[in-house]
Amino acid sequence: MKKPDLGGGRATSKAVSKIKPNTHQALVLQALHERPMSAAELQWALPIADARAVVRDLIAKGCRIEKHKHPRAEGRPIQRYHLITEG
Repeated sequence: MKKPDLGGGRATSKAVSKIKPNTHQALVLQALHERPMSAAELQWALPIADARAVVRDLIAKGCRIEKHKHPRAEGRPIQRYHLITEG
C-alpha cells in the first residue's frame, strides 16, 4: 500500500538546515542517517536522556522520520525510527 505524499514542507534537506550542529537533534539525525535505531539504541549510543523527545522535536521541525515496528525473538516488538532521505 502506497503512503500519501507528506507535502512540500516536510523535506529533509530543508529541515536539516534548521538544526544547529553539536546539539542532541544533530546527534540523533546523524545516527539515524547511518542506520535505523530504536529509542533505547539511540540512548545507549549517544549522550542524551530522552531520545523519544528529540525524535518528536525533529519531526515537528519537518524531518521525515518514520516509525516501524520490528519483531523480537521474545516479547513484544520494538519500534525503530527510520530517517527518510530524498534522492
